Amino acid sequence: MSCIIEIAINCPLRQTFDYLSDEQPDVWQKGMRAKVPFGSKQVIGIVTDIKMEETQDRKLKTITERLDDSPCFDSERFELIRWISAYYHHPIGDCFATALPKKIRLGEPLSPTLKNVWSAKPSEAPKLGQKQQAILSELQTSERGLDETELKNRLGNVKPSLQGLAEKGLVESQQHVDVEWSTENKEKTWPLNPEQQVAFDEIHGQSGQFQPFLLHGITGSGKTEVYLALAREQIKLGKQVLILIPEISLSGQFVNRFKAGITGRVVLSHSAINDNQRKQAWSLAQSGEADVIIGTRSAVFMPLKRPGLMIIDEEHDGAFKQQDGLRYHAKNVLLMRAKNVNVPVVMGSATPSLESLYQVQQNRYRLLTLKQRAGNARLPNMSLIDLSLQPQAVISRELQEKIANHLAKQQQVLLFINRRGFAPVLMCHSCEWQATCRSCDAKLVVHQHKNQLFCHHCGLIQRLPESCPECDSTDLNTYGAGTEKISQMVQGLFPDTPVYRIDRDTTQKVNAFDDLFEPIRNGQSAILVGTQMLAKGHDFHNVTLVGVLDADQGLFSADFRATEYLAQAVIQVTGRAGRGEQQGEVVIQTRQISHPFWADVLTQNYGKLANELLAERSAMQLPPASYWAIWRAESPVNFQAMELLQLLADKVGNQHHVQVMGPVPAIMEKRAGRYRAQLVFSSQSRNALHQLIDKHLATISKAKLARKVRWSLDIDPIELM
Repeated sequence: MSCIIEIAINCPLRQTFDYLSDEQPDVWQKGMRAKVPFGSKQVIGIVTDIKMEETQDRKLKTITERLDDSPCFDSERFELIRWISAYYHHPIGDCFATALPKKIRLGEPLSPTLKNVWSAKPSEAPKLGQKQQAILSELQTSERGLDETELKNRLGNVKPSLQGLAEKGLVESQQHVDVEWSTENKEKTWPLNPEQQVAFDEIHGQSGQFQPFLLHGITGSGKTEVYLALAREQIKLGKQVLILIPEISLSGQFVNRFKAGITGRVVLSHSAINDNQRKQAWSLAQSGEADVIIGTRSAVFMPLKRPGLMIIDEEHDGAFKQQDGLRYHAKNVLLMRAKNVNVPVVMGSATPSLESLYQVQQNRYRLLTLKQRAGNARLPNMSLIDLSLQPQAVISRELQEKIANHLAKQQQVLLFINRRGFAPVLMCHSCEWQATCRSCDAKLVVHQHKNQLFCHHCGLIQRLPESCPECDSTDLNTYGAGTEKISQMVQGLFPDTPVYRIDRDTTQKVNAFDDLFEPIRNGQSAILVGTQMLAKGHDFHNVTLVGVLDADQGLFSADFRATEYLAQAVIQVTGRAGRGEQQGEVVIQTRQISHPFWADVLTQNYGKLANELLAERSAMQLPPASYWAIWRAESPVNFQAMELLQLLADKVGNQHHVQVMGPVPAIMEKRAGRYRAQLVFSSQSRNALHQLIDKHLATISKAKLARKVRWSLDIDPIELM
């Protein structure tokens, strides 16, 4: 009998691989990492099983090295990954790899990185040189000690002087975890209002039990204060709190609130920090040294030694759904984790997703509501401006007057348009040529400040032409407006007022958000122009006017979710107004002023609008009243994607419990040089849907055309593009 170790390897194959071990079986555990030969390479995989079998008829390779003494995946996260692989029908090796930071995937130790921290020893110092005396003085005034880098930043090269002080017995060093956090009690607490207290009591009362809560609080109602109060109680119980947020742009503000509001150790995990920092955060969470873990989508996989509570803020946000590779939804994964470890999970939003509201109707989630703004803040007054009466206007006369009035009171104005760049269309006035992307079914967007045409779908960049490539005319005009053009316009209208543009183009650099938001938070009179980045969770106390410039996008979209997304975006951005002492005002420009959608938006009755949309979805058997899976295919050769999906549709045939729709070309058929198509499976039964997918995965995998066509499967899709 030989010891055989089953290994999951990060590769597209939907299987595990057996290897021989030279070690005794009792040293192995599921969830450990092992280095193994795979093809011509040495790769790192995860142990999924330990078996004792006869191997006379099998030629197995031998494991190169066992990397861990204890599992990299504890039993909870190990079973979670197995569930993810099964539910999303994704190769298990890639699932394990997705759940690990890069440094751990590449074989670094699981333990946190340590550093030497120097402190002064209580003793009477002899006469010292100038550098040694300066070092000693710094250490004597530091409560926590200082590492060599901190001393070097203050005093220059200190290594020889430190060594001399150590030899004299005046200083000593100890190894501490290499992380900056404070454990001093600096809690800034605010009393909860009656609504917040009810929500806190309900959630805290379920500690140690799995219970999903949907915290539906209007913008500015103080959901974060409820999170803080819950986190403080969990830390007192010796538990960890995992918090997911949708955007990196929110992390600085959110983390600062938590650092100021709790006595505990907070770590951060998102794609904007470096690999060392991500690995360190992972290690501190696994060891239990971190009390609160805050991160974006991928932080859902962070290890927890002593879980107590899980929170997902802005739960409606599409950023929680991974759109390539392992297409998981972080909210669904978080719910499964909370269920497996028996802790409550809180999903907070001012505009909950229809999926979550449907779960409330099905009595699977418990609804908690915050209907009042925290403190003295009041909801903004809302009004519509009929832009059809000013067909050429980008910013209407009425809105310009309101901007001037608010700026005269030294207040801030936020202008929202969910389109970056200068203009979405460049057109020749003579021959009507338009700048289009050669790789996508899309127009090229003018980015004037860089003198470029840019495709927002595939990234194609071209120099802005001086004349028409078709007729050589120089009469080229731009149509429509993006954040760049709006910024220029308002700067021209209000030259003495600073204008801040906040979109993906202006926030690419490290710390760009904090640098931009610093003067805004200081409260000086200003105009903010931005995309949805400005709509999410930011707390600008001096913003008293919000203008929504191009509000009609989404009213007539081919995507059945477009109206839901539009309502969420508009209500979220209007929530930035009047969060301080001054009441806010919101102005929405529309060319569809009589559309019934605006009546619910004006009353800020998102619940009524959501219930109407849910009734429509149920009547049409659309998600969340049904379960969907989309097979997607793409190929550089036209019709091949459709052919592959048609082959699958023909094989599946008519089904009693699952409706097969398509295949059809994608809404944007050509993207990045590839022709795209999709096939939809829809069912009232989740089990029937997944059984059919399992049955036919081999059909598409083994098809000859699958070697030429890239295909993927999207479970619970949130977009039809």
